[in-house]
Amino acid sequence: MISYTTPTVSLEELRATLNRDYCDSSCFLLVDENSRKHCLPLLYTLDHLLNLPASIQNAQIIEIPSGEQHKNLQTFIWIIEQLIEKQADRKSLLINVGGGLVCDMGGFVATCYKRGIDFFNIPTTLLAMVDATHGGKTGINFENLKNQIGVFAPAKAVAIHLDFLNTLPKEEILSGFAEMIKMALITSVDFWKTVKKADLTDFISIKPLVLEAIEKKKRIVNRDPVEKSIRKVLNFGHTFGHAFETLALENKRDLSHGHAVAMGILCELWLSEKILNFDTIQREEITNFILSKYPKFPIQEADFPRLIEILLQDKKNSHQEIKSVLLEKIGYPQLGFNCSEELCLEAFRAYIAL
Repeated sequence: MISYTTPTVSLEELRATLNRDYCDSSCFLLVDENSRKHCLPLLYTLDHLLNLPASIQNAQIIEIPSGEQHKNLQTFIWIIEQLIEKQADRKSLLINVGGGLVCDMGGFVATCYKRGIDFFNIPTTLLAMVDATHGGKTGINFENLKNQIGVFAPAKAVAIHLDFLNTLPKEEILSGFAEMIKMALITSVDFWKTVKKADLTDFISIKPLVLEAIEKKKRIVNRDPVEKSIRKVLNFGHTFGHAFETLALENKRDLSHGHAVAMGILCELWLSEKILNFDTIQREEITNFILSKYPKFPIQEADFPRLIEILLQDKKNSHQEIKSVLLEKIGYPQLGFNCSEELCLEAFRAYIAL
């Protein structure tokens, strides 16, 4: 059975692995314009890709444009064409250096190219570090719908280096922090209390939180590698979050994945109170904390029909029923609740009223 809990390593450990196992492999680095400009120089300055086989020192760079609108079949095909043009073979190695989009896309490409080549992830955003690069999910969007095409395929390793966070604007740090909030709410009151106190300007102090969030996700993935049951709790906040994200993408409005998830958590907490009697005072406390970090993504009644359509198209659904992960209380997520269209509309109205 394939393990989807990819080893988490340091850059030094990654270098040792490359030296040991990939001496004869041609290497390709997948980046976007941001990770190429801000992260590749740091990677080489730190000497982590030096003192390696020449094929890796001289890795060929494949650059894709940043932005969720480019996580699509056209970009996928273009990367494949680049690998063919650059004569990548079945022993070639792809190293994805960037955020969740680069790592999701690169993992999917590596899995499909010549029926599969090895790949490593070097996440450079907080979102990718704590969530996107762990658990073996790869894929692309289709017709503005999130991750409709993809496979489960684990990277050989994920190399974590928090210095990359110094290259990010505040908005990107907050995007990743939303996934840490989600992880805390679905796993532990103690972790939630710690996450609430996190100083997002001090990356040394949050390193233990990042590593704990990663380990908590790995434990869940270990129990259910391909998301048949318990792993679905990781989708808390994502049913409504993906609806907000898709609407923003269609209307060419800026909304990061993490910001969308934070807004999704607000809606799904409201549903948790209505359906599972989640504590009202605690819901209000969490809501106020999230709103102190993230401005509301504005929606109006005119958006409701499209939002419902998107909810019905969510890949987690079955039999045209809108399914959502809800919380009985912090650390006690519950799966598979069918939320009627009427209740979802109520949740949207409650969200507008916040």
